[in-house]
Amino acid sequence: MTLTCLFDINETVLDLSALDGLFSELFGDPHSRELWFAQTLQNAMTAELCGRHAPFETQGQAALDMVGERLGRSLTASDKQRVAAALKALPAHLDVRPGLDFAREQGVHCIAFSNNARAATQAQLEHAGLSDAFATILSAEEAGASKPATATYRQAAASLGQPAERLWLVAVHAWDIAGAQAAGFKGALVQRRPDQVANPLAPPVVTGSDLREAVARILAHEGRS
Repeated sequence: MTLTCLFDINETVLDLSALDGLFSELFGDPHSRELWFAQTLQNAMTAELCGRHAPFETQGQAALDMVGERLGRSLTASDKQRVAAALKALPAHLDVRPGLDFAREQGVHCIAFSNNARAATQAQLEHAGLSDAFATILSAEEAGASKPATATYRQAAASLGQPAERLWLVAVHAWDIAGAQAAGFKGALVQRRPDQVANPLAPPVVTGSDLREAVARILAHEGRS
């Protein structure tokens, strides 16, 4: 039976730190990109809890305004367009291509799974040179929700025609792992940085220091190493 792994895109596959220079220029703060992404996630999760879903890109635009207000900077429409364009031109983390190639060599069915709309993710992967690395792209938007809402993972499983229990979610985010496992997936945490820690209330099944190690541990867990 084919082993299928879904890979989170923003931060797990693509390196958001490439935005740091632009955000420092726009906001005058070297940590503003981290503040913005955290605010985007908070906006999206709050919307899901309140039953007020809006697209992830919309949540990100709202987060730009919120960070600007916090830091005393007001972005123009042109500034926001620069951010939107930069988000579609992110590089992959250095371990990603070797990790995905290893996964495919081992017969793993690799799926891109993002909160972004499918077209946006496709543009990101094409720019990063990874459009050939995934069998298909799935968007949480297809469930009318954002990860980590349970509906997003269940919709992904339905789209693939597989039971959730046979699927793996690979991510650097503990919240994504928690959401996937609540929906029946198995979770693999990629822990590139010390701050990318597991949630002890929803621990991943396996953890790896990079993408290849995470995949190798998935294979070992499935008895395929």
